[in-house]
This record gives sequence, structure tokens and C-alpha cells, in this order.
Amino acid sequence: MIEYLVGPVVAVVISLKYTKYMTDKQSAKCDTCCAQIESVEKKLETHDTEILKKVMTTVLPVAKAVNRLNNEVGIR
Repeated sequence: MIEYLVGPVVAVVISLKYTKYMTDKQSAKCDTCCAQIESVEKKLETHDTEILKKVMTTVLPVAKAVNRLNNEVGIR
């Protein structure tokens, strides 16, 4: 008779311990992933600003040359 009570109680205790273990494991993994995501976001921000600077240094002389050509030809 007591086996009917002890078996489910032991199963519940084991399942609660296992659930806590898995939750803690996933929490640690989530913290690691969040740190990696923040690192990638920072790298993307710096990369975007560098690309913008490079594009501007490339396009600005071309735009000036086109304006000079337009003025010489008399388009404007």
C-alpha cells in the first residue's frame, strides 16, 4: 500500500530536480548566446560606420568630377 504513495512522490521529486537542472543549463546557454549577440551587434555598428566612410571617400571625388564636367559642358 505504501508503494503506491512512495513511487509517485519519488517520481515527482526526480522530475523536479531534472527540470531545475535543465533550466539552469539553458539559462547559462542563453547568457552565452546573449553575450555573443551583443558582440556581433557592436561589430556590425563599427563595420557600418567604416563602410559609410569608405563609400563617401570613394563617391565624393566622382561626384565632384561629374559636377565639374557638367559645368564645363554647360549642362547646368
